[in-house]
Amino acid sequence: MEIATAWLSTFAFESFVQHDNGITAYIPQDQTPENLLEDCLAIPFDGVKLSGNFKTIEGQNWNAVWEAQFHPIAVGDWTVRASFHAAATTQHELIIDPQMSFGTGHHATTQLMLEQLMELDCDNTSVFDVGTGTGVLAIAAKKMGASTVCGVDIEDWCVENAKENASKNRILDISFSTNSIESITTNFDVLLANINRNVLLEHLPKYATLLNKNGVLLLSGFHENDVEALIDLAQNSGLRLEGKTEKAGWICLKFLI
Repeated sequence: MEIATAWLSTFAFESFVQHDNGITAYIPQDQTPENLLEDCLAIPFDGVKLSGNFKTIEGQNWNAVWEAQFHPIAVGDWTVRASFHAAATTQHELIIDPQMSFGTGHHATTQLMLEQLMELDCDNTSVFDVGTGTGVLAIAAKKMGASTVCGVDIEDWCVENAKENASKNRILDISFSTNSIESITTNFDVLLANINRNVLLEHLPKYATLLNKNGVLLLSGFHENDVEALIDLAQNSGLRLEGKTEKAGWICLKFLI
């Protein structure tokens, strides 16, 4: 399963869901190459064969779908819940209405990032959340005492969703934008990037330049067979590996500079 997922992640799919007997990979219909299925099935590893098919998912009321399936979850002494759920009984809570954005805490990568973030002392720190999605990590950092928090995403609707979620958590001073990573010149104490291996490999050297001395970089959104390449690139960029955690086949790496 991990080999197949790693292979499929080299294509333009935006997200994956693993099942007991297969993988569902999602890609926008208007961005699907003509021979994508054929190319995907031609997996170049001995002893691994794939079969598969395409299905177009018709538009529907996605808010109704996720409201029916979305339940509060606990990460440490925090609860991540939607605005229509009852108030949490844990010490802290995050109110996240995801709409079409990624990051409710249900996915293993978001949980890994939250767990590692919550082990940091964020008081009076500056935090940069790359690929912010719902804004959940940026909002958590602010609630943990960060003085300056910025979040960027390539999608306008993610930025709007993140702003709405920050407001629902009574936080109005996070800077969310669609600024490109290349345009960022400010340095930060903590940089968070829960994206995918291709984007991480492309941008990791830039991340290193954005960290203050003794800064922390948390990465997730990839599998075990991506770890070696990411660590090698990070070390070549002046970062040193501080920790590694795993959940449901997904990995989170912690680096210091």
